[in-house]
Amino acid sequence: MTSHICCYMKNVKTTYKARRHKAAGKQKAEKIFEQAATTIFGYLSVLPKEMCFHIFARVPLVDLGNLSLTSRSMRDLVLEYIRSKQGLSKILPEVSKTDEKESYIAEVIILDNALKYSEHFGDLGVLLKKVSCLFSTKERLKEVGVALDKLKDTHSLLCTQFSSDFAYSCYGAFLRSFIAGWEDDEKLRAYHAIKGASLLDERMEKVLNSAPGTYPWFEKYIRVFCREIFLNKAFDETDRGFWLSTILQPWPIVFQARLLYLLYGPFYRDTGLVNWSVMSTCPTFYGVEDVEIRELADALVLLHTECKEKWNEDGIISIIEELSGISNEWCLENIAKLLVLCGEHVTYSVLGSKAVNGRIHELAYLGYSIAQVAGRYDMGHGKSRKLDMFVSLVKRMVNAMPGYKNKVSFAMSLFNVWEENIISLTEEIQDDTDHDGTSEEPEQALIESVHNLCKVAGLLLKESITNK
Repeated sequence: MTSHICCYMKNVKTTYKARRHKAAGKQKAEKIFEQAATTIFGYLSVLPKEMCFHIFARVPLVDLGNLSLTSRSMRDLVLEYIRSKQGLSKILPEVSKTDEKESYIAEVIILDNALKYSEHFGDLGVLLKKVSCLFSTKERLKEVGVALDKLKDTHSLLCTQFSSDFAYSCYGAFLRSFIAGWEDDEKLRAYHAIKGASLLDERMEKVLNSAPGTYPWFEKYIRVFCREIFLNKAFDETDRGFWLSTILQPWPIVFQARLLYLLYGPFYRDTGLVNWSVMSTCPTFYGVEDVEIRELADALVLLHTECKEKWNEDGIISIIEELSGISNEWCLENIAKLLVLCGEHVTYSVLGSKAVNGRIHELAYLGYSIAQVAGRYDMGHGKSRKLDMFVSLVKRMVNAMPGYKNKVSFAMSLFNVWEENIISLTEEIQDDTDHDGTSEEPEQALIESVHNLCKVAGLLLKESITNK
């Protein structure tokens, strides 16, 4: 009996010790966690660095950036993770290969992947922006250089899987997130750093010092690089104007015009190469299609409205003059269409300059072409009032001309050109009829030319009656 009692007491004592030890361990753990909660790293301080890195691998990039803002020590830890081998998998997007079968499902998968990659680069920009927010601009750009250097292989994969346009667009999304809120002088330093780390300067020098089209793939590289990284990712028109000015301004006017055409001018849809010859030809009586030069016109308007400190009216006029002589002289219809797309203010700047300098003959022919393009828009769009704009331009040009003789000469020349073109179109139609063939385009051009003449005459007559 006594032995049983002794054995029982031993077991009770052992169990009591175990429970007391367990309770002490629990209290010790609670104390450690309470102390950890008040430290810089919080609960992460009780974990080894390798375990923290495993946790970081599961945290979204943007949240990891927010975590780095909590303290300087946490920022250093996140930055160390980004630079480490473990962090490499976090920085690099997983570029998955898809089958080359052309199907609706494959296209959806490719589009979905493209969106994911673009978002990844944007989030990576946010992460580096927050991690380096207390660094100097030079140090921040250095961190970007380190990160982008790790993405070289990814760039090649994106070019292969999608296109070079998309690959550079991803870098543009990264840059847009990283420099959001920066001052212009900081953005300028970023531009020079990116340009210095790429082949942009070297290829610009080679392209601009050679005849247009000599290095077509270098031209495409410049167009894609500048547009996808800087211009297309701008926050607003003011920001786009800053980037465009930054790209153009270091060069002489003649090269600025070349670069502007290279960036926004017509290009071949199948290859993406710049089309230097299309503006020297006139496929229709009204010039090239709007889509060919609308972006070029928008870029000129952007320089005129958002970059007034860097480009005055004389600068815009000089660029347009240089543009119209690129490769070969542009046909008047294409010059007229570009001016009409630029709007009344830019058009008057160009025409007014010719009027003041007494270039009557040139002004008359260009004025006729502008009237035809304007009339075409009015007939195609019921609410368009481009011919009214043309009449307003004629009046302003006449007022700008020095001397009564020049004013009369311009009026006579303008309507003489109109008459010449009507006669020429009539003869062309007659020739087609004599050869048992009819062409609808000359007939339509003749109808519209006569219609525009009547409309302009009516508007001028109305103005003269109203003034009396």
